[in-house]
Amino acid sequence: MSDPANLPQQSAGQSIALPGSDLFEEVRRKLVDDLGMVQVDRRGQERIYRPRAELLAEAVTPETFVMVMDWLSSTRRGSLQTKRGYVDDIRRVWGTYAQELGHERFTLGCFTADHIRTWRLRMEGRGNPPTTIARYLNALSSLHSYAATKTDLPRNPVTQDDRPKVDKGNTSRSTPVLEVEEVQRVAAQAETPLDLLVVSLLYTLAGRVSEMCTADVTDRIERGRRSYLDVTRKEYKERILPLPVTVAEMLDEHTAHRSEGPLLLDREGQRLDRHDVARLLTRLGRKARVLTCPKIDGPERHTFTKCKVCRRLTPHVLRASRITHMLDDHVDLAEVQAFADHDNPATTVGYWKRRNKGLRNAAHVDAAEAVFADIVPKFRRDARPGWSAND
Repeated sequence: MSDPANLPQQSAGQSIALPGSDLFEEVRRKLVDDLGMVQVDRRGQERIYRPRAELLAEAVTPETFVMVMDWLSSTRRGSLQTKRGYVDDIRRVWGTYAQELGHERFTLGCFTADHIRTWRLRMEGRGNPPTTIARYLNALSSLHSYAATKTDLPRNPVTQDDRPKVDKGNTSRSTPVLEVEEVQRVAAQAETPLDLLVVSLLYTLAGRVSEMCTADVTDRIERGRRSYLDVTRKEYKERILPLPVTVAEMLDEHTAHRSEGPLLLDREGQRLDRHDVARLLTRLGRKARVLTCPKIDGPERHTFTKCKVCRRLTPHVLRASRITHMLDDHVDLAEVQAFADHDNPATTVGYWKRRNKGLRNAAHVDAAEAVFADIVPKFRRDARPGWSAND
């Protein structure tokens, strides 16, 4: 693993230069730590990680690296997940595209509007959804606009003409929601206590995977008869969440008298990370036959990853399911918003709208089906002796 001290340094006159090199070094190290680590390889049971900032430094020029770090230090990008997502978009999408155009590394100003037009058309031709294209363009445009206030840059290459129109009413790519009995089926497939603990934590707390994976044993708090977990939510928000008795008992068993270190460990004794959780939930979801199509049990070979119907069970599916089930139970919207820690009430309302729209649409088609109630029975197999599908 490389020392963050080897990453590009601040140049004189650039925007986040601070009085005194020690003070700047402290700020720079915090930004590097915020970006976290990325798993880049796996050798048997050993996971290989590298700092995300280091990977960014390899994909962009030193001057652009400093500007990206400056951009990320803005309070408008307070969420760790947002920062990390932006860095991944810059290094993987725009760094790769810059190299494809003949640049050694991505640098601000290396793209023209024509380059962006070509890129967008190619992405559309490959079937990438408008939401994904828009996200990548937003990252590039935001960085360019920010940098333009600090230095002289050509016009922003991302124009309104190349921003896809995103259908906000489109629910086809929304996070799927499991029904209560499906959550129970997933839990019933647990092969180890850790499997059940992960599912229980994510669902009962409507938690995010980052909160669970970064929690330490010392984040457990005992107050009277109740056990709590101190978690760090988006935008560094600290929350103390009560634990259900059964989950607290499972955590007691899992931590096994440990007084420090990660709260959740894998079977090798290493901190559980989001990749581990993703594999765990994918396995349980397939075994429970949730978010899968009927072909998965058919006689023909079925490739889960290529199927357009099968979806992976992800941590956010469990979070979305818990929030939706609270709305199903008529919990007040403001209370659901507070429990889910949604900054914008529109986010919570979105869950309510999707759920109710689905129920209303189901009622409409069921009502239409009643029109044919007296006719359909005539053509059922059991009502027509000798009937075949070719008739």
